[in-house]
Amino acid sequence: MNAPTRTTLVFTAELAVFDEEALARAAKTRALEDGLSEAEWASMRTGLSDDLVMLLVPGLIADAGFEILQSTCEAT
Repeated sequence: MNAPTRTTLVFTAELAVFDEEALARAAKTRALEDGLSEAEWASMRTGLSDDLVMLLVPGLIADAGFEILQSTCEAT
């Protein structure tokens, strides 16, 4: 059998944040659901960009045929 080929794609999205506090709360909730403690999330979080990554990067999705290799977010 031939091994499946690997294609690398880059996805870019421009987002507008209307409520920074709501975003931070949602990211903290997701971090806790993912098994991080409040202290662990606080030590990892540097700002809104980390909040967006926590909410938008689901990691490995079972049977979806892909995995996210790296993610970054920059505020402009």
